Amino acid sequence: MKNKFFLSLFFIPLLFLFNFKGEDAIVNSDKKKYAITETYNKKYPYPKQLKICKYILKNQVLNDSLRLIILNRIGFLSNRVKQPDSAIFYTKKMLNIAAADSNKSRGNAYYKLGIYFSKINQKDSSYYYYNLSKKEYKIINDSIYIVKNLRNISIIESDFGDYISSDFSAVEALKYMKEKDVNSRAGVYNTLAINYKKRKLYNEALVNYNKAIELTTSKSHKINYRNNVSNIYKEQKNYTKSITILESILKDSITNSISKARIIDNLAHIKWLNNPKIDVLKDLNLAKSIREKVNYNYGLLTSFSHLSDYFSSTNKPLALSYAKKMYALSKKGNSSDDRLEAINKIIALQPTKEAYKYFKESTTIQDSLRQAENKRQYKFAKIKYDYELSEKQKLKFKNTAIKNELKANNEQNEKRTILFMSLFLTLGLVFFIYKRTQQHAKQLLQENYNTEIRLAKKLHDELGNDIFNTITKVQNPQIQSKEIIKDLDKIYLQTRAISHENDSIETGEKFEDYFIALLSSYNSEKCNIILKDLSSLNLNKLNEQKQIVVYRVFNELLVNMKKHSKATLVVLSFQMNKKLLEFKYADNGVGFSNNKDIFKNGLKNVEIRIKSVQGKITFESELKKGLKVNFQIKK
Repeated sequence: MKNKFFLSLFFIPLLFLFNFKGEDAIVNSDKKKYAITETYNKKYPYPKQLKICKYILKNQVLNDSLRLIILNRIGFLSNRVKQPDSAIFYTKKMLNIAAADSNKSRGNAYYKLGIYFSKINQKDSSYYYYNLSKKEYKIINDSIYIVKNLRNISIIESDFGDYISSDFSAVEALKYMKEKDVNSRAGVYNTLAINYKKRKLYNEALVNYNKAIELTTSKSHKINYRNNVSNIYKEQKNYTKSITILESILKDSITNSISKARIIDNLAHIKWLNNPKIDVLKDLNLAKSIREKVNYNYGLLTSFSHLSDYFSSTNKPLALSYAKKMYALSKKGNSSDDRLEAINKIIALQPTKEAYKYFKESTTIQDSLRQAENKRQYKFAKIKYDYELSEKQKLKFKNTAIKNELKANNEQNEKRTILFMSLFLTLGLVFFIYKRTQQHAKQLLQENYNTEIRLAKKLHDELGNDIFNTITKVQNPQIQSKEIIKDLDKIYLQTRAISHENDSIETGEKFEDYFIALLSSYNSEKCNIILKDLSSLNLNKLNEQKQIVVYRVFNELLVNMKKHSKATLVVLSFQMNKKLLEFKYADNGVGFSNNKDIFKNGLKNVEIRIKSVQGKITFESELKKGLKVNFQIKK
């Protein structure tokens, strides 16, 4: 799909060069021929280009790539002819195709929707689509459009008063910018400066404005940034610096009449603020006349405001006249903030009785503005929350899928490992592992896993090397048969020991006798085992699972003692404490320096077994001072 899109872009100009003779790109109707390239013909005004686009879309058989181009063009042209609703409608149609197309197509559609919703002042929806676009462009690492989206997101967040989020978005945009993108970087610093200014952090705002001025290569942007700096000094009442900056700007040749009027008006007003006796009327009127000439109503509101201020102490009727002009123009342009400012001036300039109706209107407007702002803030917060929640849900599902895949892979790898070890063992050991697995099916998955790994390690460490060495000796004719027989006997005894250690356990009414037999088997001349109060526990009444755990735990403790501890004395104590069975093991062996060494010697599995029946266990040991193990399980 992506390749088709770029091929289409390549062949469309060719169609134009060949007088639109390509059959697939031509629409025939009423003896007229239109090619897609006609929609880009600058000889036609935008309305005609738009009409051709819609005609082609309706009558031409287009593949998905060409349909995307036409829909994108209709959205652009609809916006140009001030039909934002139409632009949004046709751009959303792109998503029906883009869903099966590239990230770039979806990212482009979302980005255009962000622009069009912003045009109709639905900034909350604009914010939503800019975020979707940013996500698509991040997937393909398109830094140019990532930056564009982040800049627009930052501006919207600033407009809604979420300055912290706006700062984060702006800084993130800087990370994606290349060094040569000086004007884009300057624009981001300008956004950061505006955020600081709105929070009255004027020094930080000045730092960022100056960075923007230093970076930008655009003369008009530089003038705007310097004008913003002068406004900062105006807010700080440092009128001298503000005047100096504006006067230096005026020395440059400003070709844009709106910018020129703004600078002249601001300079005159600040001079008057610095010295109310100074005559700046000529400049204020000059700025007003320029704005009237180009019909720039937004600027005229500022001119009327400044003229009203200028005459407020010397000619109140005239000041009132300008305040009323500001009021009428703001009402016509539906500018509530300027209307409130005008009303406040009117109230201050005329008697209370006459100002009462304006006062009532001011209260109504303020209430309406508060309600509208609350609704706007709520809607923005909801869209932001819904978007973030949606992203978290997607991330959660993605992580869950990854975890499930990893779990499946791990389980598959574990099965392969077990299968490999099973093939290496004799048929009898395979049967033994199967039997043992069936007996412990009710135990926790973690215990099964650790038991199988421990068994595999023992077979590998204790039997694998000996078998390999024996095979090597068999192949060597110089090795005597007695030595080979001795090695085979050793392997047999090791296999028998492993089999005995993992054999089935007799549970039920005869468990205690079976358990005592286990303990007695480790009693020898080299190591004396002492039992205390075993009969007090009545082990025969325990359920089958707990009997198995008790047997296995003591078996592993005694195996560990015999292999590692070099103990000559082992004391096993048993006690009933309310509903708890208490077991204590103590030996006089070499001990361990820390818990890591304890678990390295195979006792981690003891802890897992006890926890599998909701028991508690503790280990106490010091080097050359033996080992103590205490554990409790419910009756």
